[in-house]
Amino acid sequence: MKSSEIDLGAAVLDRSVSRLFSRDGNELELRHQSREVLMALAKAPGEIVSQDTLIEDVWQGRAVTADSVAQCIAEIRRVLEDSDKRIVETVPRQGYRLVPPSAVSTDEPDGPPRGRLALLALVLLCVCALAFAFLRPTESPGPPVIAVLPFEDFSPPEYQGYLSDAVSDNITTLLALYPQFVVISQRSSFTFRDSDLAMSEIAERLGADYVLEGSQQYDGTRVRTTARLIDGATEANLWADEFDVPLNELLRANSRISRKIAGAVGERVVDMAEPRMSEGDVSALLIANAAQSRIMRNFSRESLLINIAEQEQSMRDYPDSAWGPLGQALSLRIGLRYGWVEGDQEAIRQRMHELARRGVELDPNNFLAFHALGRVLMFNRDVDGAISAFRRAVELNPSSSFARNALAQALAFIGKTDEALEEIASIELIDPLYGHDTNWTKARIQWQTGACDEALDTFTAAPSMPAAANKTLAAIHHCIGNSEKAEAAMRGFLSENPDWTVSRERAVITGMWTASGLADRWLAAMSATGMPL
Repeated sequence: MKSSEIDLGAAVLDRSVSRLFSRDGNELELRHQSREVLMALAKAPGEIVSQDTLIEDVWQGRAVTADSVAQCIAEIRRVLEDSDKRIVETVPRQGYRLVPPSAVSTDEPDGPPRGRLALLALVLLCVCALAFAFLRPTESPGPPVIAVLPFEDFSPPEYQGYLSDAVSDNITTLLALYPQFVVISQRSSFTFRDSDLAMSEIAERLGADYVLEGSQQYDGTRVRTTARLIDGATEANLWADEFDVPLNELLRANSRISRKIAGAVGERVVDMAEPRMSEGDVSALLIANAAQSRIMRNFSRESLLINIAEQEQSMRDYPDSAWGPLGQALSLRIGLRYGWVEGDQEAIRQRMHELARRGVELDPNNFLAFHALGRVLMFNRDVDGAISAFRRAVELNPSSSFARNALAQALAFIGKTDEALEEIASIELIDPLYGHDTNWTKARIQWQTGACDEALDTFTAAPSMPAAANKTLAAIHHCIGNSEKAEAAMRGFLSENPDWTVSRERAVITGMWTASGLADRWLAAMSATGMPL
């Protein structure tokens, strides 16, 4: 070993070139930030380095959270095959420590007879092990990891090699915009091109929880693209889809297909958070993912109250993470909007605003933080500020359907319905994460423009709608002249929200729905269909 090298078991770190090498001399792939974190730990092997020190050394003043450090630590451990976390140790509430295996001495010290020393050491070891097991806080798991493999080319021989890796390249780039998970670099995942290894073995070697594979086939006229998301441990098929486009549309379609696949994969990975939590695998990120999935699958008071309780705990356990504040801000906004939380409304408005701002401060590159801020600003009647926040969320992640959906709502509230419908059209091209949310928004905008027959078609096209959407359905039927159906829809809403009144509805939308005549027309429909005054 050279003086600049540190033996890390499965790998060797050469500090002179800031690179990590396998035992056979090949360089091991690490993201730049992960490599810098490892180098920071290697400056003082065996000594504790705090999260704040790592953030200052690696990110040099840029605003990031403890989640960014945790992602780097998780990647380093995967590359070092440090599954038991003995090489990169977590020191609870203090930071991390690099402990090279070669640093553990096996020399016998001078002193009392060996027998008594061995017995004393064994007793102390047992006591420490028990104390460690019972007192050590459970370490937060890292975010889910996805590997995108190069798509296979199944074209006839005369067209072999005509297609490039454009789709898999685009998907990797788009998935990397999601802060809910980590994407393996192409340099690593593309080494398995044409590999005969089982998918579970590829996943294990890459340290991936999920693997996305696919194929493209060109017949001289059309290109068929298929994609499958696979569980890395069980090889279960979690999602699959197929796309068929003419060659002359390929460049334009590649972007659309990539966004659709990225959105679907993002939805599936977020949806897996709740099962992981039920197994005791909990972090601020998983709590936020589970909350997002839960409220989208079951938009109800019960789901919201579970989310609020979990996110309160998240903020206590992970005070430096943006996920708790941004998730709680969204939950409180929903609770006030639909009457599912009680208390001093102005105090709740102020708290959710502070939480949303805190989320942006902790993670200014997280599109969901800006989405949460926009929702809060809109509810607090700063619609222009909300639109700016939503536009920033869309810039950070163009594949996010709910960021675009929120922007569409805000634009409609100020009367820019054409722009709002353009955002809805963009969502439909990339496939929304949750169909009912987009249909709900689109139907209300169509009602707003007077296209009530189209609004009814849009609303009923969704497989299911939450009870809260029945207000929109009541307004649509009232616009068409279906009085009985309008009143039935309102009864469906009031059965879930028996204390809701026109006065409460007016208090919510006043100052937010600023398009000329929009609020008055909506409130008149609510009253006419049976909402109490």
